[in-house]
Amino acid sequence: MPLFALYNHTGELNTSLRFYSLRVPLRVQREAGLITDVDAHWLDHMTQHFTSGAHLIDGFFHLGDDNDNGVSCVDSVFIFQNSAEETTIASYDAIVVEQWTVVDGVVVKTDYIPLLQSLAPYGWRLMCVLPTPIVKTNSDGSLSTKQILFLQRPILQRKRKDFKVCSPFSYILKPNLSLVFVVPLGYATLCHRRCH
Repeated sequence: MPLFALYNHTGELNTSLRFYSLRVPLRVQREAGLITDVDAHWLDHMTQHFTSGAHLIDGFFHLGDDNDNGVSCVDSVFIFQNSAEETTIASYDAIVVEQWTVVDGVVVKTDYIPLLQSLAPYGWRLMCVLPTPIVKTNSDGSLSTKQILFLQRPILQRKRKDFKVCSPFSYILKPNLSLVFVVPLGYATLCHRRCH
């Protein structure tokens, strides 16, 4: 699949930045001609790039016209940015959130403010939103569609007393959200107590 990208830049091109793409296999489940699930091991593929100091810029996938039922696999493509210079760079943590967003007529009413307000105090920034064609009917008859949000932050350095050791994939529970997975660092993830 050819990929074309257009970036705004000043009259003097910054050659210290490098952009590159990463392909992540995407598992697609279809039932009765409808897409019922889109899933991938996002962080298994991306952790190395985040810990190497890369910023996630954007991502997309194309499902094609295959209407056969069952499970199929397509490639999603993500664009990263990092420094082209050999300097000391920061490492990043990342989380992936699956959020259900209300559909009003033909408009998706994106409201990330509650999520961002709860995570911003801990340094998390929204980097990329991956919309999906998955739709469900709510109890009130309205429709919601699933969106996949990618957030990252610099790895925090705190005093040891401020940390506790968690399992390699620690989680945060939020209303109307799926589990939020934190990139494992080594054999354990260091998580601030107030995150749980």
